[in-house]
Amino acid sequence: LVARQLESVGTVRVMVYSMGGMAFLLGCLGYLFDIVGALFTIHDDGHHRQGVIVMLLTVILFFMGAFFSSITTGYYSLVSLVFVEKESAMSSIEAAVGTGYVLGPFFGSILYEEMGYQHAYAFISLGMMVMALVTWKYLSFYLKYKPPEGVSFDDDKSSDLEAQHDGFAHDNSLELNRDSTDGRENIEKQLLNANTQQQRVVPQPSTISLLKCPKLLISAATIMWINVSWTCIEPLLAKRLDDFHVGKKQIGMVFSLANIIYVPTVFLAQYLPRHYTLRRQHGIISLSTMLTPIVVLLIGSNSFPSVILGIALQGLLPSPVWILLLPFMQEQSAVLFPHPTMKRRVNDLTAGMYNSFMVLGQVVGYIIGPLMMVGSEKQHGFARMTQIVALMIFLQSLMFYFGTKGYTRRKKDATSSYSF
Repeated sequence: LVARQLESVGTVRVMVYSMGGMAFLLGCLGYLFDIVGALFTIHDDGHHRQGVIVMLLTVILFFMGAFFSSITTGYYSLVSLVFVEKESAMSSIEAAVGTGYVLGPFFGSILYEEMGYQHAYAFISLGMMVMALVTWKYLSFYLKYKPPEGVSFDDDKSSDLEAQHDGFAHDNSLELNRDSTDGRENIEKQLLNANTQQQRVVPQPSTISLLKCPKLLISAATIMWINVSWTCIEPLLAKRLDDFHVGKKQIGMVFSLANIIYVPTVFLAQYLPRHYTLRRQHGIISLSTMLTPIVVLLIGSNSFPSVILGIALQGLLPSPVWILLLPFMQEQSAVLFPHPTMKRRVNDLTAGMYNSFMVLGQVVGYIIGPLMMVGSEKQHGFARMTQIVALMIFLQSLMFYFGTKGYTRRKKDATSSYSF
């Protein structure tokens, strides 16, 4: 839903407003229990209070998820539009995300111990608001005055329309009288009329139309199952390590191990050979996906060193998928809708689709995880359930390898102009 509005509302604006919304909701979380407590009397039995708290927490977390998805969809779309070397940009973003996962629990525990629950959330809320302002100022300046190679920034409506109409003008032989007395207004009207005509002729992309392409559907399912391999382990890992008599502090270190390895892996990936052909992208993604089941099998083993090795490889083996799959999907989307006027919309919709299936993998993983725990307490066993998940991921890797062959790279465009 957010991806469909990025072009009309503006990517930077969507990201900044979403960060501001998250900052407000984080502040609400800090004072939620006091506010609810003040609404009930001392004689209340507590059941109504708990129900209200659960309801408000659900609403707050729902909207936080919406704001968070808006931010992630925004920066996935932005980097793929403004950077020529998308893989390098994706590696930097994924390294930053992994760093956040490593430092988040550490700083969160310190803030909670030193400042208390309310002040910790207030501090985080303030920090989020400051980052929103920095993002607004920096990105607006960067995109307007220092645009990357191949991209020009223009807030002017007529210039944006002219850029959108650029690829269609030759087909319609539209003559613009730039010396007329009305000048700019006539140009805008003619361009708007041309855009209306081309919308009737040029197929309009949508998420459904993109998903109808088997290659894109298989690619989206691949990132979903890669994320399943991460998240299905989390509900079980603490219990699994406890069976090996690992202390609480050591369990926390083990939880961070995958991200600690993931951060330098994806960051150093940008220094690999810069020219990724579609054939090379396809091969690397296929190999990475085929090796990912090894992670699940090792974590499900009965050997403690094997479990640790599996967690370490969790930050290594799937890493290329996070860097290369989105650029690969965007190239395939551009082949389906090659018209220059569709480039921005196709890019945004593909970023939104990628992000949606990635988060869907988290949902599936958190559902499969507890089922695996139930299985481990009954007759199936933890190892058997991890074998099932590993088999499903391996089958998905085969589907990606054979189902996404026959790719075609789009033709290079001229310099584009976007309004961010």
